[in-house]
Amino acid sequence: MDTKMTVVAEFTNARDANIAAGMLENNGIQCHVVDDAMSTLYGAGATWAPVRLFTSVGDAERAVALLAQHGDI
Repeated sequence: MDTKMTVVAEFTNARDANIAAGMLENNGIQCHVVDDAMSTLYGAGATWAPVRLFTSVGDAERAVALLAQHGDI
């Protein structure tokens, strides 16, 4: 099992990152959303602190293709 993680996308808010994560998970790709504490202080909009979406290295290529296909990146 590949446990090394990599960033497949960055978002300006946690909402968009979590929507993209849900789509990946629905397609069998485990992922994690990691946001900076500052990005959640003003949850209503974009922030300077990126919200990152991680997958395993082995799933990264497929994840990026799915994110692009669905217009998330």
